[in-house]
Amino acid sequence: KISKYNAPHPHCQWPLTANVMDPIRLSIVCSGPKHLLQTVRWFVTAQAQTGLVVTRIKNKFLLPESEVQDGYRDVALNVIFEDASGLKIIGEIQVHDRQVHDLKLRMHKLYKVKRANNSSSIA
Repeated sequence: KISKYNAPHPHCQWPLTANVMDPIRLSIVCSGPKHLLQTVRWFVTAQAQTGLVVTRIKNKFLLPESEVQDGYRDVALNVIFEDASGLKIIGEIQVHDRQVHDLKLRMHKLYKVKRANNSSSIA
């Protein structure tokens, strides 16, 4: 993943790992738009209780079609967790609508083919 931030990428500066926002990733599948919004709102309002500080919300439902890869839409929350010793780690919480998520699972093989560098990397 880090290699995609090499030159000529506009964010190409050391350390390249600063561009990786999801070393830890969690998916939550919701039963519809209302439940999805309630889930996102809970993470935002419960930061003090969870210890997860929401640093960015990327709502792909609001993006134009040209900016959404393969038409897939979800809401991604980047969060920072800090333990008692001060160690911090960033992660991503993906919040999905069930119908869209189920379609994503069915299309995963096509996604792997599209992203593959060569045929031997497709498993």
